[in-house]
Amino acid sequence: MTPSSAPTAAPTGPDDARSQAAGEPAAAARTSFRPAPIHRMSDLPPRQLWVARGVLVALALLPLLSAAIVLIQGWRPSGDNALIGLRVHDVLTGHFPLIGQPTTGENFGSGIATSHPGPIEFYLVAPFVAVLGPIVGLALGAAAINSVAFVGTGWLAFRRGGFGLMGVAVLATLAMARSLGGNILHDPVSSNVGSFVAFTLLFACWSIIAGDLRVTPVFVLCGTFALQDHLSYLGTGAPVVAVSIVFGVWWLGRIRRRAADSSWVRPTAITSLVVAGVLWLPVIIDEIWGDHNVNAIIQTFTGKRTAGEGVTFALERLAVALGPPPAFARRFGPLGYLHTPSTLEIVLGYAVLVAIIGLGVVFYRRRDTARAAMALVTVLAALAGTYTAVKLPVGAGIQASNLRWMWTVSAFAWTALAWMLWQLLPSFWREVVRQPGLAAAAIALVLVVSGTLRTVGLSTDRDGDIADETTQLINRVKEELPEGTYRVRYAGGSVVVSVGPALVHDLDYRGDTILMDIGPFTRAYAEHRGYDGQEVDGTIVVSAEADAAYPEGTRLLARQEMSVNRKDADVNIIRVYLVDEDGADG
Repeated sequence: MTPSSAPTAAPTGPDDARSQAAGEPAAAARTSFRPAPIHRMSDLPPRQLWVARGVLVALALLPLLSAAIVLIQGWRPSGDNALIGLRVHDVLTGHFPLIGQPTTGENFGSGIATSHPGPIEFYLVAPFVAVLGPIVGLALGAAAINSVAFVGTGWLAFRRGGFGLMGVAVLATLAMARSLGGNILHDPVSSNVGSFVAFTLLFACWSIIAGDLRVTPVFVLCGTFALQDHLSYLGTGAPVVAVSIVFGVWWLGRIRRRAADSSWVRPTAITSLVVAGVLWLPVIIDEIWGDHNVNAIIQTFTGKRTAGEGVTFALERLAVALGPPPAFARRFGPLGYLHTPSTLEIVLGYAVLVAIIGLGVVFYRRRDTARAAMALVTVLAALAGTYTAVKLPVGAGIQASNLRWMWTVSAFAWTALAWMLWQLLPSFWREVVRQPGLAAAAIALVLVVSGTLRTVGLSTDRDGDIADETTQLINRVKEELPEGTYRVRYAGGSVVVSVGPALVHDLDYRGDTILMDIGPFTRAYAEHRGYDGQEVDGTIVVSAEADAAYPEGTRLLARQEMSVNRKDADVNIIRVYLVDEDGADG
């Protein structure tokens, strides 16, 4: 039986009937697994087809709408987002990145300098920046990535389980967006922009394990982005991807031997391999001739040089993720995801996991490929996420980005649980519950979407509270500063870490040559911006220090009071100085 020949009816009919409809003998159906049935939108009646397409279009528009809201309010890249924008500019100017942004592992004591595995985000966002500019293009480029992920999740869920599963998956996706805050939908920083792609990847892995090899190109795209984008997604996704590949090869052999039509197999395989080769080429080049970043990542995950957060910490995070109410469906206060769960929370969390394992065994014995495969993906992702939490360097858990698997695994696990329990309901009760359930789901979707949009806004965005002041400061600096080659240094204050990269970002796009003292905290600027005694037109100092001493001839380019809360009132004032060339080494 091939994925393309599977019936489009809901996968609840007798096994023999489904197999015979696909050209397999009944005996084979009783003794072996076969690819799970597929639902195709093209087979829907016209009215239902328009509904399905409408849902996907609405999903695609939501991240773009969030970007439009903050752009109208004055969003601009600063801090980490400005550094992402710099690497995008590198793509456009021929300084092609080979790896992702530096990780914080070494800052937490891992002892190994690593970067996120790959540069794929920079290349995907580059066309948007080239057409729309460095501010609008960056926000809309990140939003477009999430739009594709939203549509991919909805489409894959429909393909596996029709309208019912599509509705559950869409609701889980939007609930996760509300939990993480609507600003995540347009945030370019790598820990955020990969969140929904990582969720889509779990659906793609499930499809491959269930024997639907026609989605292999989608699997390759999602897998490449998620695994390259951030170490958190690599740690959770890599084991699931590896198992999916093993199952995919196994299904490939069965399909080629038994399918009535396998003409699609070769072009699909070739396309997938070519896409994978192109997307992973920068990483391969780096591993052979560059910094060997993948090797450093492997050492970080497998080495024992640094104490990790520990097994207890990891098991508690899994309980918080799965236990009702699950992580993806609730809002956490600052560091709320790190709270020590009560005994009841732990029991409920692991009861959910045990239930999924038990249901997976039930459907495995029934030879229900789709549901058994979904349970397997859930368990693999949960175990992988837990392992990454164990290995986190002590203190790294305070960053939610390092535990983002809690949300993706939580959303997928509860989607799986709902779909498997629905199948166990007697057909009479499914008919009784179906219409009220659809109405309740529609109401829930409206509430979740409105709740998500209410969380979108510049005031709650990354560095949004100082976006207007940062823009004013940078505009004055550009008015006072002729285009040239400058060394840039930062002096004091956490605000500088946001404003400094924003200034470098804008000057770089203006055409200035910017050089930095590259170190553990400035590797994100890339080596070609490293200062090593080159001749410069002056040194730009971005400072939050009130009484710093500078050489004679230093000129104050701009001064801006920032609307941020700090204990030291003077930290709120950012000054940008131009130190003449003689003072550049001061």
